[in-house]
Amino acid sequence: MTKKKSKGTVKPKENSTDDTSKMQKILGHRVRIKHKNQRQKEFTTLIGEKEIVIATGVPGTGKSYLSIGKALELVQNKSNNYSKIKIVKPAVEAEENLGFLPGDLKEKLQPHLASSMDIVDKIIGEQNRVKMEDEGIISVEPLGFVRGKTLDNSIVIIEEAQNISPHQMKTLLTRIGKNSKYIISGDLGQSDRFKRFTDTGLYDIIMRLKTMDEIGLFVFNPEDIVRNPLISKILNKYGKDDNFIDLNIFDKPTKKEKNNEEEFKPNISKLNKLLINVKYKLYKLSI
Repeated sequence: MTKKKSKGTVKPKENSTDDTSKMQKILGHRVRIKHKNQRQKEFTTLIGEKEIVIATGVPGTGKSYLSIGKALELVQNKSNNYSKIKIVKPAVEAEENLGFLPGDLKEKLQPHLASSMDIVDKIIGEQNRVKMEDEGIISVEPLGFVRGKTLDNSIVIIEEAQNISPHQMKTLLTRIGKNSKYIISGDLGQSDRFKRFTDTGLYDIIMRLKTMDEIGLFVFNPEDIVRNPLISKILNKYGKDDNFIDLNIFDKPTKKEKNNEEEFKPNISKLNKLLINVKYKLYKLSI
């Protein structure tokens, strides 16, 4: 009799549907966000539903914590097919010039990126964050480093978006790849780079993209502050000019407004033709 060859132990294939991901092995537990109010739940739900989510509002409402926490939850769940988290921030100083900073490039950028790393450490611990960085699962990068990259299978968290120009924001948005999600957050009332909030890339994309179904918009109000109730009182003392943004700008246009826009387009076309004719006549007169 011929003995049947032993097939041995078949190793499971490692793929995106494997429940035991690299992240799960590092952490040993599921990441769970602790919501402090209903508004925070609504925000994280919106992140799960939309391909791009834009959030603004007063400080102390948990925008960064919720964005990073939800991203960790989504990446840990391999059914989503997200494999990386990239946290992107502009290297903008808060009305100060720190001058020359010693060390290599990573050490020079560390002061600008530290606040995001602190949030990750708060959720999963510093040791786990370092391990995930080594595995390439999570990274915190300055804005300039993202230029030219195509971001596939990634959750990209863009923080401090009030310090990003419209051109830089356009560059970031066009980097989105297959099976990726963007979470963009910032406080329109606290830009260190622009005097008027209407000049920021954050305001620009809100106004340009607010009618798109793939885009989720979320505004945190002073009553949503969870860090410290004193923040709301402080903001009130500074007055509306410094921290109040008219929330009506985020409303999607009504059918009537859309019709008005369509009626206005032909008028612009007529005006352009008139200007061309005037320029041509002036040119003829100058010959």
